[in-house]
Amino acid sequence: MSIMNKDERQVSPTVDGIRFDHVARYEWAAKQLKEYKKVLDVACGVGYGSNIMAKSGLMVSGLDIDSEAIDYARDHYSHPRATFSKQDASKLQITKADAVVAFECIEHIKDPRPLLKSAAKIAPVLLASVPNEDVFPWNNYKYHFRHYTKNQFESLLNECGWFVESWHGQEGAESDVFIDVKGRTLIAKCKKGKAVKPASLIESNKKKQGNVPKHVSILGLGPSLNEYTNISKRLGGRNQYCDETWAINALGAVVQCDRIFHMDDVRVQEIRAEAKPESNIAAMLEWMRTTDIPIMTSRPHPDYKTTEPFPLIEVLNRFDTGYFNSTAAYAVAYAIFIGVERISLFGIDFTYPDAHDAEKGRACVEYWLGMASERGIKLAIPKQSTLLDAIYTQRDRFYGYDTL
Repeated sequence: MSIMNKDERQVSPTVDGIRFDHVARYEWAAKQLKEYKKVLDVACGVGYGSNIMAKSGLMVSGLDIDSEAIDYARDHYSHPRATFSKQDASKLQITKADAVVAFECIEHIKDPRPLLKSAAKIAPVLLASVPNEDVFPWNNYKYHFRHYTKNQFESLLNECGWFVESWHGQEGAESDVFIDVKGRTLIAKCKKGKAVKPASLIESNKKKQGNVPKHVSILGLGPSLNEYTNISKRLGGRNQYCDETWAINALGAVVQCDRIFHMDDVRVQEIRAEAKPESNIAAMLEWMRTTDIPIMTSRPHPDYKTTEPFPLIEVLNRFDTGYFNSTAAYAVAYAIFIGVERISLFGIDFTYPDAHDAEKGRACVEYWLGMASERGIKLAIPKQSTLLDAIYTQRDRFYGYDTL
């Protein structure tokens, strides 16, 4: 394919003539790699990306299988810190680099594994992009062998010796690069090594969060909260039933607990409290300012000394979903994230009249409970709760088989 085929190649004697998303990708790469020195730009094409990274201070080796492209790069994108050479990307001749960049490349190769495995032998860091099959379906695209879903791309990278440190993306052809964007282009920032398995992920979270409890009870203000109280009384205390108790919102001032989840922005809550100083929100904020119990929230505030940020980015990267519309759902997701083995829920019942309007979020909580179950986490829900239809379920019968 000639480099002058502009149906696929980005060809221009200056960066101003290159499509914005291509330029943005290399500008992002230059920022990501600012602490490194020597970078290999695989499938560099006419060299604009190598030039962008070289101008940022990196030493760049640009390579491409097309000799015409390399000649064009030398003529139009030369730089004292950039060199260009004709090479087959699957047989890299360079033996050592600090990072490899592979943009607009992998989808053009029938089997990209030799390239990715070769890259893992010469550098500890990889920045790679592919078209997102979920947004930009392949559909026999003339110049590409395939497009990739996020899971497919991650599996390919893992197979070739890389684990994804963070996901980034671009929404369209005129978009900048942002973290966790599900758009036309998927971008992975990778490090060399095996993919993090669930067990090692749990160990990593233990180091960050302290000892991970095996069994967590998450409490809300619904009627089935009484069942938690009854169980704890019968067993001689809450710690005889579970390792930790987490409370939602104002319940943190009612029961003994190890952690509180209050995902509303306290600055917004303060405005509400000021408008209604006799409200339960005002009273809740008063004890939140003085409590010693950790409070996980969306935006910590120095006036609330124990507030700490919910690890949103890490959770989004881990589970590839951003479905959150209730505080209880965040609590369940956090329990999964740190690696608990059992989750019990009390008082999270969704039993108010007109619950969809008065007590939103049941579907979201049930979604995350499904995520927990799929990962082998045991669930306990009192039969008084409507959550997962526990109140309706005949535990020894299956629907459709209950007439025998």
